[in-house]
Amino acid sequence: MLLIRILTPLLALAVALPAAAQTLPELATRALDADPAVRASGASLRAAEERLFQAKAAYGPTANFTGTASNSHYAEAPSYDSRPFRSEQYVVQVNQPLWRGALYPAMQAARSQLEQAESALTQARLEAQQRLAEAVLEVFKARDVLAHATALREAQGEQLAMARRSFQVGRAASPEVREAEARVDNAVAQVLAAEADLDLRQQVLAEVANGPTPALLARAVAPEALPPLQANGVLDWLSRAEGDSPQLRQARLAVEAAEAETRKASLAHAPTVDLNASYTRSNDTGTVTSIFPRRGNTSAVGATLTIPLFASGATQSKVAETLALRDKALGELELARRTLVIGVRQAFVTTLSSLSQARALATAERSQALSVRANQRGYEVGIKTNADVLDAQGKLFEARRDLSRARHDAWASYFKLRALAGQLGDADWEALDAQLVEHHPSEMGRARDRSGS
Repeated sequence: MLLIRILTPLLALAVALPAAAQTLPELATRALDADPAVRASGASLRAAEERLFQAKAAYGPTANFTGTASNSHYAEAPSYDSRPFRSEQYVVQVNQPLWRGALYPAMQAARSQLEQAESALTQARLEAQQRLAEAVLEVFKARDVLAHATALREAQGEQLAMARRSFQVGRAASPEVREAEARVDNAVAQVLAAEADLDLRQQVLAEVANGPTPALLARAVAPEALPPLQANGVLDWLSRAEGDSPQLRQARLAVEAAEAETRKASLAHAPTVDLNASYTRSNDTGTVTSIFPRRGNTSAVGATLTIPLFASGATQSKVAETLALRDKALGELELARRTLVIGVRQAFVTTLSSLSQARALATAERSQALSVRANQRGYEVGIKTNADVLDAQGKLFEARRDLSRARHDAWASYFKLRALAGQLGDADWEALDAQLVEHHPSEMGRARDRSGS
């Protein structure tokens, strides 16, 4: 029993360890392994591999075996006496295509479809990683919002207590106390809303990451950490996306596959040549014209030339259909290119804007902290009112909340930009993971401590 008590928690820990992989690269691997879109794309890739194998197999020989056995009864005038006889025949046929013009474009189309499936899998992996990055950063952002709301509630609670003490000694009026109470009630409502939002974001992250992430939630992006982005590099990002975007590559390969299908359809007019070989073994107890049994073997080798002459317009219709599908693929290629260009530009501008906001808000946060300190000292000497102090503290917490939002939005937009360019991968997760530090919730509430010092 003692051994069981010791082993049980150890086994539970061993089972929990795989789910507790909390570094971002490990978390990304876990999320990709469980992502349904990635799995579906992997299945499509396996199907495309089999289609290519089938297209190659069409060049090879085919062999068939046919066995026939029959019992017959023959009756001849004038007596019409029934005469039974039995016949058996076994045939082995081998066919080897020598010339079929449609086989090569069919194989080209299958190869393009395979490459399309590979690009689709890459795209699915990029989108899954982007979803994970957004979920992680949304949790971090919601956690900071909650911390700031909680700190503001505590600060306003202290200001309410201070206002009540001042009212008791005659240094503050009743409206100031009522206003402080209203601010506390509003802060409590903000805390409740932030708690609900954080809970929702954690549920989304657990769903995307295929399990809970308690260890990750104990970490945070370092305050000074910002994604590396060249301010004048949008053309470089567009060039990367043009060459590496799997979505754009899928559209190009769709055009190649459509063109191959057109060549395949047009070659339905072309003649075909096949090499045929057969071996036949016959055995019967008689025939209609003979009462003597027979047994024999027949071997034959030959070539078959097939020249299509008329198909009621079906071949021309098939060619017209494939041409229309090619035009459709060309239109989708242009649409994919335009969508990609717009997406890259938007992601680049959003990242650049968030970086600029983060730098500006960092300066604003320092200035607002000085403002809080000045207002608190002014309140102590009777120059400033309690409302002035509350306003300054509220602006400080808003600045810190907005700074946190801008920093996390910058990382989210940067990951989206990397995904659109087809370059999001393990190196990005390792870079972001290196910027994570231990999360200290108490640090969010030190505004009043620092500003009051």
